[in-house]
Amino acid sequence: MSQAIDRETMQEAAYRQIRAVLMSGGLAAGEKVTIRGLAGELGMSWTPIREAVRRLAAEGALEVSPNRWIRVPNLSAEQLRELKTIRLMLEGHAAARAAEGASAAFVAEQWRLEADIVAWRGRDDPKGMITRIARWHFAIYAAADMPHLVRMIEGLWLRTAPHTHGLFPVFAAQDRGRHRQVTLKALAKRNGEAARRSMERDIGGALDYLIARAEESAVAARRARGRM
Repeated sequence: MSQAIDRETMQEAAYRQIRAVLMSGGLAAGEKVTIRGLAGELGMSWTPIREAVRRLAAEGALEVSPNRWIRVPNLSAEQLRELKTIRLMLEGHAAARAAEGASAAFVAEQWRLEADIVAWRGRDDPKGMITRIARWHFAIYAAADMPHLVRMIEGLWLRTAPHTHGLFPVFAAQDRGRHRQVTLKALAKRNGEAARRSMERDIGGALDYLIARAEESAVAARRARGRM
């Protein structure tokens, strides 16, 4: 019995760790990985990693081919557009709820996280930047005190976070987190509607950029096929 429990615990730990890597931009869309590589990185045996990969593939967060390669999915413009619509609704609502009870200490901590993002901006490290931005967002969502909502948002980030590598360097340099700062000012005033609007603009602007890139890639691929 204890061995079965240990095995289940290891499988859950592997699942959660790989999921966290995907949600924080640790892997980019289209990137290929192996069971061996993941096991080495996480310091685990192959079996729990294999089960975790199977579970994440069932959720659409990973693709596993018949010849066993594993890849982070490249979403189409239409898929990104659908996910954008859902994210705006859920994350905007979470920001509004968080604003209702935002304490001065909470807002101060969010400003500290924002300062960390700004300090990281000069580095050529998209993964590090995405991790910090995710930390900022999920601290606000957790403050909404709606755990089921947070889990739904996590599922959306699981699909979209790997694509955020496409925001660097052009979009990130243009955006510079202005909507995050507006959101923090709304939180300080406990203005839920303003927090909702600024969060929606933050998410919407980034995803619109990614959707445009996906559309350009699809057009280029069709043209390339036409020349073959």
